[in-house]
Amino acid sequence: MSDFTYNVKQRLRSALRRSEGACGLYHTALAVVSELGGYMESIEVAEGAFSRLIDDEGRVVGEAVDVTWPPSCLKAMVQAGVFPEEYCEELQGVFTPREDLERVKEVFGYGRIVRPVAMALAKLVASGGRAEVSRSGLGVKVVFYDEAGNTLSEASSVFCPACAAMIALARAPKLAREVKEALRSEVNTGKVKAERGIVNKVWWRNFRVEVELLERGRRLGANYGCCTAYAIVRTEAVCGLASPKGVKLIKAYCDQCPVKHVWLGKSMGAMGNVVLKRMSELGLRVELSYDKFLKVTARDGSKVLGSGYGSLCALSGSVNLLLRTEGVKVLRPSPSSPLRDIGVDRGGA
Repeated sequence: MSDFTYNVKQRLRSALRRSEGACGLYHTALAVVSELGGYMESIEVAEGAFSRLIDDEGRVVGEAVDVTWPPSCLKAMVQAGVFPEEYCEELQGVFTPREDLERVKEVFGYGRIVRPVAMALAKLVASGGRAEVSRSGLGVKVVFYDEAGNTLSEASSVFCPACAAMIALARAPKLAREVKEALRSEVNTGKVKAERGIVNKVWWRNFRVEVELLERGRRLGANYGCCTAYAIVRTEAVCGLASPKGVKLIKAYCDQCPVKHVWLGKSMGAMGNVVLKRMSELGLRVELSYDKFLKVTARDGSKVLGSGYGSLCALSGSVNLLLRTEGVKVLRPSPSSPLRDIGVDRGGA
């Protein structure tokens, strides 16, 4: 183990919170990696994204493939050995199996999961079905139901809701064929980047994710965001790689996101995982749909408690839901413990 890997691991022992889920753990690790002089590189491949962890001396210390950028970055970190042992086995469970990567590749591939998922959710809801999301260990679970309430497909213990929905979509043969056919004429930005050899350089600075796109060593542009996926998509926009519709969508979402005015330096995925965890613990039904943006709706039985929106992610949608609704009714704070003296030893005479 290199000094860099050892130092990251030691710092993470006191920095990680399970409540923030796989996405939150990854972004905490990204912050520590960056503070110690490292960064992530990610390129689009047919199965999703291939990512490498680069240390403070420019050496590759971990590399991996997963369905899109953040889980592949996390997988490269785990492969490098930067996570404390007590997290490693559980984190291995959130990565995408090879057979699912092949299924996802057949639908659209190259790390592009939001557009296929949006299309699948629209088709599912239009036919009378629904999709539900909940926390599952450090990951999440998404279940697709048909109009009769029968399980159509599901994916559990996955990195994030969008990834889980993409895998559930790919596991439903009829729905996968329909989405693939509908996307046949659309430009896949990930494929365009792969063909041009564009590299996504990702690091954490100023309490946010920053991204630079490089084409064969030449800098195309840079931007930032509340998580890795948002930062990369925003950077694609400023580099002229996103469609006009995509640019308009991401700007419209950022324009109406109140979190930027109360930014606490945690990734959107970390915050969203905490909210989703609490809703799951309370037994609320959390549904995914698509209405211009990805939509998250919390229900208590048949009663709608509130809805929120995310342009790329149901975790950001969960935070948006909390800010759009009366939080006390959604998260239902538990009674505080009786106050007591914790007996802190402050030293001295």
